[in-house]
Amino acid sequence: MARSPRGSTGADTASDDAIASGDSRYDTDTSAADAGSEPPRQPDADDDSDDALRDDLALQPIASVAAAAASSAGSDVYFTNARDGLNLRSGPGPEFPIVRSLPFGTRVHLLRREGRWGLIDEQGDGATDGFVHLAFLDQQVSTSSGPDAFVPVNRSLLQTIMNKCAGGRVVSRLDLDVVADALTRAMLLAEANNRLREVGFLSQSVIETDFFKTFHEYGSGYGKAYAPYYGRGMHQLTWKDTYRACSRAVFGDDRLVSNPDLILDDIEVNIKATAWYWRDYKPFNRLADAEDVDEIIYRLYGGRITSPKPAVRESVRRRRSYYTTIKEILSHF
Repeated sequence: MARSPRGSTGADTASDDAIASGDSRYDTDTSAADAGSEPPRQPDADDDSDDALRDDLALQPIASVAAAAASSAGSDVYFTNARDGLNLRSGPGPEFPIVRSLPFGTRVHLLRREGRWGLIDEQGDGATDGFVHLAFLDQQVSTSSGPDAFVPVNRSLLQTIMNKCAGGRVVSRLDLDVVADALTRAMLLAEANNRLREVGFLSQSVIETDFFKTFHEYGSGYGKAYAPYYGRGMHQLTWKDTYRACSRAVFGDDRLVSNPDLILDDIEVNIKATAWYWRDYKPFNRLADAEDVDEIIYRLYGGRITSPKPAVRESVRRRRSYYTTIKEILSHF
């Protein structure tokens, strides 16, 4: 159910009047999942459903993806840094009406400056969308070159990651533009804003979402002790205690306990829940900085390469391989 934007008074960040999208902008129907593909992984290392990697590789050359991303980015590209959302106004000042709120991490093109305000283009097509306060724009996560730079995810890059990790062409029913934007904003909110943190984050997301084909655990936790608090989101939050801790940290109440499907129904909730899980609940950034891949895998999945279970060992190997693959892909940027 879509929520209507509410007006704001005074502040140029959305804060109390932040717009939560509310509409289901991604499809959680998994009926079209490719036969033989791996379901989203859970933190339960007793799950023995891992499959072998597909052998054929058919994907767009990485260099062309990097070149396309670089050509679409320039010195005019900024990202919004207001945590609760940034008000987009019809004119250069707080006296002008609010058009809508731009979520944290939104990528925009700055067309011109008028004092403390900037006229922006959200789509990069040269058309104007409105004005924002310049204090809440940041270039630190632009697509600049360098081995440590964060690379904002777009549809082309996301498809390349999916294909390369899967070993073949992956078709997703999700809107990959929305997924790519959500991944970028979740990583920024989680402070996974350098190359190593990004690689760690994406290497777990790609397997947890079955190559970005779903944010919903296949089978909805049927027969599992954690149902109905089965895996949801980019890293598949699981278990009631996790949902409660997330809800209280993000919202200050138990709404995710009462309605865990909010993570599926509202992509802004998905972003916030994922960011909290990565940054705060099982703080992964320190591990990512140290390139401690096995500990990231253990804390998120629960399995180690020394497990007596072949399926668990295979899943760990796959997660390691996805880390290496994504690191190689991003090295071209």
